[in-house]
Amino acid sequence: MKKVGILVVVSMLILGMFIFADNVKYGGVVNLGGSAPTYMAANFNPFLLFSGAADPGTVFVYEPLMYVNPLNGAVTPLLGTAYQWKDNNLKMVVTIRKGVKWNDGVPFTPEDVVFTFNLIKKYPALDANGIWSDISGLQSVEASGDDVVFTFSKPDTPMDYYILRNTRIVPEHVWSTVEDPTTYINADNPVGTGPFLRTNYSVSNNTEYFSKNPNYWWQGRPYIDGIRMIGNVSNEAAFLQMLKGETDENDIAIADPMRTWINKDPQNNLMFWPTYSSNILLMNDAKTPFNNATFRKALSLAIDKKLLEDRAYWGTGGYDISQTQIIPAQRSEWYDTNLASEDAYLNSYNPNEAQKFLESVGYKKNSAGVLVGPDGKTLPTFNILVGTGWTDFITMAQNISQELKSIGINTTIVQQSYSTYMTLLMTGNFDMVILNGTPQIGPNPFNAYYSEFYPGFSAPLGQSAISDYSRYTNSDITKALNDFMASSDPSVQRQAMYTIEKVLLDDLPMIVLTNRTGFDLYSQKTFVGWPTIENPYSNGWNTDGIDMELVVLNIHLK
Repeated sequence: MKKVGILVVVSMLILGMFIFADNVKYGGVVNLGGSAPTYMAANFNPFLLFSGAADPGTVFVYEPLMYVNPLNGAVTPLLGTAYQWKDNNLKMVVTIRKGVKWNDGVPFTPEDVVFTFNLIKKYPALDANGIWSDISGLQSVEASGDDVVFTFSKPDTPMDYYILRNTRIVPEHVWSTVEDPTTYINADNPVGTGPFLRTNYSVSNNTEYFSKNPNYWWQGRPYIDGIRMIGNVSNEAAFLQMLKGETDENDIAIADPMRTWINKDPQNNLMFWPTYSSNILLMNDAKTPFNNATFRKALSLAIDKKLLEDRAYWGTGGYDISQTQIIPAQRSEWYDTNLASEDAYLNSYNPNEAQKFLESVGYKKNSAGVLVGPDGKTLPTFNILVGTGWTDFITMAQNISQELKSIGINTTIVQQSYSTYMTLLMTGNFDMVILNGTPQIGPNPFNAYYSEFYPGFSAPLGQSAISDYSRYTNSDITKALNDFMASSDPSVQRQAMYTIEKVLLDDLPMIVLTNRTGFDLYSQKTFVGWPTIENPYSNGWNTDGIDMELVVLNIHLK
């Protein structure tokens, strides 16, 4: 199905939502809880959302052109109503919604969209998604009647995700007067098109309030009257608030959630932990012995991945992992089922087979039970890098360390602060590291593959890499990524992903350990309509948090 056709269907679904508005109960203020991070209520600069410097409530005030669900690729038109690739995929044309006003009463126009993207171009520090990078090839953004035309020097169709979903549109009549948008905190009455207005903030208890935008363009939405956000509490305190009924939602990882949350009140307590990525064991593929694909496969067979899931996540992530890194929600469209047998084999726990793999490339145990390489040297003790206090990763590292020891590989678990962890990761100063998902997620596997394997993101050991932390590149993967970017034909794009999937199973540059899920908890004592595994219309607060606008537009009084 062409993307334009998809948008027609989505528009019809939204019309159905308007009708549905007559069948719900309006009113109420939803209480959204905060975990460890403090809500930075002094900063409503929407360009800083991805850096974590902006208040998360910014997503209720500022809107993108469209919401693209990273779980399944479903599109909900917002400030844009449709888009289409034209001119051999050198132009993306977005039709802008009519009849929208900024919350100060000024009409919203296509020129506001053009201004927003050109502002990002003028101030590269605002370009968190690399929309204007040399790699993307975006040349210009111009208005044409009700349309905005994005012109590229080369086809880059996956860029639509970052343009449509990841960029909040700002009003030209406000931001054109801002002296330095990279430092502008935008705290006083931020002007957006979103469903809520930021009303006040209580410093004493770090609580923030949003009221319904009475002139919001989506007729009948939102159903709720307002939002109360509570931050600056520990995970333990945040979970206690949920148990006491003081909050309706929180994004926190808790131990054994079925027992500690769901079973406390099965009728009302919900968890939305969708798989959006993978937890992986990243090996430094630029170093011996990790530069050998057979050695890497031996490591995979030596690791009991089911045990990792049970001990780190109590089975909540499920056991349907794939060494292609394709998440369950995207497999029906993007997974090459011809690879399923090999995939299952690499996922299996088979230390005896792992030992045979090692012997086939010259690694044998000495009298002390430690592997000796084909050069006659005993393998050194390797480090497994994790973040300090990351209990799930530490648990996994402990199990992996024991399992690798059984096949003759000694390891030491090294915990580092987040900043040091990232520095070591980016400069390639590690042996093995457990990594939280992939550098980018998106509506199809391309986003992860591109960030992990595109040569432009790599760097020699010792130099800082944007991504591709393993330093693994492959010419077949590079060509497939370029083929995907050059086409808007789903069949061409699918074949490109199939090519990459086969390379990943043949070479296994990284090992998928478990599914990576979100951690949203919901209570439906007062409000219903939250996203669920059965109806994942939004990714909620999970991952980057920008998906929460769809949630507050859908929930309503019970």
